[in-house]
Amino acid sequence: MTNDTVVGSDGVLEMKVSNKKGINFYIRSASAFLKGIEARDAVDGKEAVAAKDPVDILKISGLGEAINVAVMAAVRAEGDGLGIISKVETEYPDMTSGRGCPQILITVNRKK
Repeated sequence: MTNDTVVGSDGVLEMKVSNKKGINFYIRSASAFLKGIEARDAVDGKEAVAAKDPVDILKISGLGEAINVAVMAAVRAEGDGLGIISKVETEYPDMTSGRGCPQILITVNRKK
């Protein structure tokens, strides 16, 4: 898992998106989380990758300008038939700077 993912106490995987990486990175990440990852051997200087089971519930969150990235990743996952968007929440949490910032939380349930 990357620094952008957090497993909650309820077993739900939360993927926090930002503008630092492109939309396609998060689309591929959401797809990998919902489909699972097959094990791969080390080849051409790349490290081996362990197999990972798919997650049943993926929560995608975006803050401020990254809201668009979160929406695109969730919509693409649903469009590709990997999951169904079951919940969309918006919040306006206070930030350390004293100002609030818009946030979106999108819950995607994996299609079984």
